[in-house]
Amino acid sequence: MTTQGPTLDEIAAAGTRRQRDADRLKQSSDALKELVLAALRDGEHRPTDVTNASGWTAAHVRKMAREAGIEPDARYKDRADRLRKPERPASSEEKNA
Repeated sequence: MTTQGPTLDEIAAAGTRRQRDADRLKQSSDALKELVLAALRDGEHRPTDVTNASGWTAAHVRKMAREAGIEPDARYKDRADRLRKPERPASSEEKNA
């Protein structure tokens, strides 16, 4: 008994579905990002609660917030400064390049 592999039409259909799903994921991620950033700007909800509701990690939400120009609340500034990765000094190889 021989089994027949997938047809090119089946592969093309799966590729089309994947692309459609990728487009929908991008759209929903963009919409969620806008909601999260709006909530952080508004300040009505704690950042931890916004993060938990979004399903994204705290690091991802912090990164998006900083890229959008949203700085940490003054109450959390000391902690945020401690969490920031320090600037790495350039190595001698990088200086000579």
